[in-house]
Amino acid sequence: MPEKDAVILENWWPQPSKLVVRSGSVDWATGFEGPVETIVEYCPTDGLNELFAASAGDIYDITASGVVDTPVVSGQSNDRWQEAAITTPGGSFLFLFNGQDDPLLYDGTDWESVNDSSTNAITGVTTSLLIQGCLFKNRIYMVERDSLRVWYLPTSSIAGAATDFDLGAIFRRGGWLVGMYTWTIDAGEGADDHAVFLTSEGEVAVYAGTDPESAETWRLVGLFYLGQPIGRRCAVKVGGDLMVLCEAGVMPLGRALLSSSIDRRAAVSDKIQNSVNVAVYQYRQNFGWELCMFPEQNALILNIPAGGGRNFQYAQNSLTGAWTKFTGWDARTVKTTSLGLFFGDSNSVKKAWTGNIDGQSMIVADALQSFQDFGLTAINKYFTMIRPYVLSDGNPSILYGINGDYVPQEPTGSLTYADPGGMVWGQMIWGEMVWGGSIRPLSGWNTVGGVYNAAALRLKVQSNISNTEWASTSYVFQVAGIL
Repeated sequence: MPEKDAVILENWWPQPSKLVVRSGSVDWATGFEGPVETIVEYCPTDGLNELFAASAGDIYDITASGVVDTPVVSGQSNDRWQEAAITTPGGSFLFLFNGQDDPLLYDGTDWESVNDSSTNAITGVTTSLLIQGCLFKNRIYMVERDSLRVWYLPTSSIAGAATDFDLGAIFRRGGWLVGMYTWTIDAGEGADDHAVFLTSEGEVAVYAGTDPESAETWRLVGLFYLGQPIGRRCAVKVGGDLMVLCEAGVMPLGRALLSSSIDRRAAVSDKIQNSVNVAVYQYRQNFGWELCMFPEQNALILNIPAGGGRNFQYAQNSLTGAWTKFTGWDARTVKTTSLGLFFGDSNSVKKAWTGNIDGQSMIVADALQSFQDFGLTAINKYFTMIRPYVLSDGNPSILYGINGDYVPQEPTGSLTYADPGGMVWGQMIWGEMVWGGSIRPLSGWNTVGGVYNAAALRLKVQSNISNTEWASTSYVFQVAGIL
């Protein structure tokens, strides 16, 4: 493995020049009667955005933090909603679809269940079968559950007669539509939005144009096989590209669809593909698979629903391509909003990537560097000392250990809590303490012992409510005999 790779990287966030212990999470909304499986944001033109969360058949306003009040919508069959937003001359609107209940429409004041007799009626389709929506070229498109049909409304409209677009004759492998998405590519005359239709069997149809009823303005660009998608919330827009979670990993369409078959080497999850494959095999049937982009930290987050309070995430720094694993966030759903990153767990909504502690739980970061032979492939080395260059503004608990010859081993000792501390004016001796809040090195040479051909540092840190970084590692060894 390259020396900048890792065998284990858990709760460390990889930045271009260092690793930092990931940030924490805090309660944002509490008092739910069940798991929170959907978080959505209403974004009107006046900038007064609102957040909502779905739990136990109800939808709550969680724009302000605290204990939730009376739900704004009650009596729904499930909490697994997909959203679509549109702004028309009549205002800004948010659609929610779950494939069992009538779609919900929010206009900034009122919530409305949409059917063929509602105030904003949609006719020509059984609205309770609509499970996913997409805004494309000023039209709302709606995917019908367990079918290969999409329905669309007139341009710039939130109601009216829905027209069906049947893709059954296009897809060769059958199945049903997982969703419709947009994908911005260069069509030869500049960038243009294309419509992407993804099936449960892994086929992708790409269309260009504006009006599905007109052969002059609507055409099939291509039909591709991607691999079976994982979960309903398997795609996210990243810039102009579309990231899709499928059996082959997290695939960017812009690099993957180079021919009539998929280029597997294009997966951005290539570094962790074995781990993703194991998670898919074990947890594929669980609800909670989701891709989320958090631009503030250049983070692409893949939520893994392990169940039993053990949900975790794989996260990639999109600047460097480096992946890590987050534990401690038992997320059922993950959502980027104008207020930050949020996730819903078994009974609350938490704001993530904030502070240095998860509620009352300390953050423990674990890493095992890649094993290296230090340029002496056929020669044993006697390792005597190591020095990880760690910096912190507090008092983290740190355990070191050297692992040899590709065998992962836990470092000895136990992690303990120490107050972050810091110098208080008038209470300390000048020159003997460090001002609180300042980053300082905690590095020192540590004695180890072992004869190995290849070795790697194992480092575990409990951050103890402090900012903790790891920049580099130095080794001291003596050359021993030939293997």
